[in-house]
Amino acid sequence: MPARRRLLPGAVRATAGLGAGLALTGCVVSTPADAGTVTQHDGDDTRALPTADGTYSGSGSYETPGGPQQIDVTVVLADGVVTGVRVDPAATNTTSLRFQERFASAVVDSVVGRPLDEVAVDRLAGSSSTGAGFMAAIGQVERDAADT
Repeated sequence: MPARRRLLPGAVRATAGLGAGLALTGCVVSTPADAGTVTQHDGDDTRALPTADGTYSGSGSYETPGGPQQIDVTVVLADGVVTGVRVDPAATNTTSLRFQERFASAVVDSVVGRPLDEVAVDRLAGSSSTGAGFMAAIGQVERDAADT
């Protein structure tokens, strides 16, 4: 019976992680192409860049004790505000993958409803490294949205 107790919490965690992953891999629909603004910080020079509404994707790499990892992010923008975000865990290390899944289920509440230029995520849901990859992906989204 003790072996069953050890397996049950793991099975529950795996099922919960799978459920969170499935919930986060839903469709993201583009919005009409209107313009908002993003503030870009270049040292002391701060300027507003136009950002087109729509759906943008970026990938961010970061270092972990288990080696380099990657995370994929999709953001929906409307008037320069994040109206939707999807994180697709892409880690190759199982420990990093677990942290990315936890991060993915927590980041939505921290990002949706904020102007893109105010999105700043560091440590979240027990993950101390995933935020760096997420922010690298957000940087790519900012550049792509400004180029549109």
